[in-house]
Amino acid sequence: MKQFLLFSESQINEWILNLRQTIENILSNGIQLDRTMLMTEKEVAQLLRVSERTMRTYRTHKYFHHIKIEGNVYYLTLILFLDLIVLSLESCV
Repeated sequence: MKQFLLFSESQINEWILNLRQTIENILSNGIQLDRTMLMTEKEVAQLLRVSERTMRTYRTHKYFHHIKIEGNVYYLTLILFLDLIVLSLESCV
């Protein structure tokens, strides 16, 4: 079931880079939540190369933190990348 944990080192490094850029942006500009900091469930499914149904299963099992706004599910990129890195590291242990 945890096939999503099998990511390449380059993919994990890309997430770390995105995370660093997001943190630097927050430190220099303060926290300004805008659309670029949110990902839809469909966007996350494409990132992970899984179906939207699989994403709902992951959400049910609470693999990733998410928020619901007006019935739509969103993932805060900062927290999503942290979740992905932690899950990837846990799979290595």
